[in-house]
Formats: sequence, C-alpha cells, structure tokens
Amino acid sequence: MTRRFPLALLAAGLVACVTAAAGTTAADGLASARQRGELVVGVPYLAPAPVAGAKIRTPDGLDIAMAEKLAQDLGLPFSLRQVAPADAARLLAAGDVDVVLADRSQPAENPLPAGVAALPTGYAARPKAVIRSDTAMRQPSDARGRSVCMAEAAVGAQALAQGWGAVVRTYRVPSDALVAVREGSCDIGLVDDAVWEPLMRFPEWKKFSATLAADGARHERVWLLPAADTAAQAWLGERMREWSRAGAWKALPAKWARDVAFDVYLDQEVADCHG
Repeated sequence: MTRRFPLALLAAGLVACVTAAAGTTAADGLASARQRGELVVGVPYLAPAPVAGAKIRTPDGLDIAMAEKLAQDLGLPFSLRQVAPADAARLLAAGDVDVVLADRSQPAENPLPAGVAALPTGYAARPKAVIRSDTAMRQPSDARGRSVCMAEAAVGAQALAQGWGAVVRTYRVPSDALVAVREGSCDIGLVDDAVWEPLMRFPEWKKFSATLAADGARHERVWLLPAADTAAQAWLGERMREWSRAGAWKALPAKWARDVAFDVYLDQEVADCHG
C-alpha cells in the first residue's frame, strides 16, 4: 500500500501534466491575444460611437455577439477594429488583429487573399423583408419604387434592394429602420433571415410578418486567420463545432431579436400605422 500511493499520485500527476500541455497547445492557437491580454477582432463595419447622451441601441448583425462569445471562450476582454477584406492579411500578419470576421457568399465568389485561411462559423443568412401583413407586396418586383429601409451596416441588404429598383433608406441601427416600417414611413424593412423568425414570434410583430419571396445569395460569416497559423485554425475550428453543438446559432439570433424588439418598443413614438 505504501508503494502504490506514490505511484498512483505520480500517474495522476503525469495525466494532469499531459492535460495541461494539451490545453496550453489549444490556447496558444491565439497566442497573440493571450500575450496582449485582449482579443482584437476585425469586423467589416464598425458603427461610430454614439454621441454623448445618445440612446444605446442594438447594432446590426451578430458580429459583436460573436466577438464577445469568442473572448469569453478565451477568458479575455475584447475590442473591435474595422477591417476591409483587402487589409485582413496585412493586419493579421502584423498582429494588429487576432482574427477577422468577413462575409463570404455561398458559393464563394472571390478567392481569399494570399496568406489567409477562412474558417466557417456556421452562421449564414440573407436579407429578408419585414412588411405589414395587410399589403399585397409578396415578390421582389413589388419593391420597385417602394421605400426599403435597413441599417447602414447592412451593405448586402442595400445592394439587394437597389437591384429591385427600390428607394433605399439607411438608418444608424436596425431598430430605427423597423420603427419606420411600423410607423408607416417606410414600406419594407430588411433584416437577416436568421433573425426574422425569432423577431416574428413576438405578438406585436404578427401584423408585420408578411415578407417577400427569398432573393439573393446567402452569405456566411467566416473567421479569417493567417494561413500559416494551423494551431489557431485547429483551436477555432473546435470552438465553432462546440458553438454549433451548444445551439449558438439559435441562441444568438434569438437574443438579437429580443433586444431589437425591445429597442423598437422604446423608440416607437406613435401607434402602428393604420392601427
């Protein structure tokens, strides 16, 4: 008995060391963030900071939510930096950003910049219309000459509406565009189809649950990483699989819809147009 205890203890210690080493290897996949003490995430669009006294409202899309969740996985604070796709490789190589969120159509239309690897997130969407249920608009062609509203960050939605021949109006945040629809100053609102369904589950959105036939390519958010950093790719790939298993792509859109619905509730100044 006196010999078995030290041997068992030694074995347990070895297991712990191996486990710790494996964890360190995985965590070192984003070593630059750990060394800095902060995760820096590049995003396609970063809204200007609100002026003093301005209302804080939910931004367009899930970029901030995704950056926050990744930072939580690392146990680090995070910051955002606006990064154009053409600048991603340079900023990643310089260590100015740790990862970059980018938009890719399905199938991808453009090749990746040299030196960059794209890792799918599992989140893909395309614009979907929010319309009063008592209107006759049901096809994209019905939007010609109509006012179509969306957040200024929703560049894909803007391009789609322009292709319809619509009058495009952009707003600082998505709730402002949706308030315009509810109050009758805008004919059609556009949000991602991934958040459309959870938004329409709220009773107050029932009479705004008409939409147009699906149109346009689906776009997936991907993480861009240095192509040579295989450790980061392996670590982040496992995190994305875990997010998928945990239902992140239902939970995050549902939270966004809940937050935006509350923003609209706070901001709507008059009763819904036409009662």
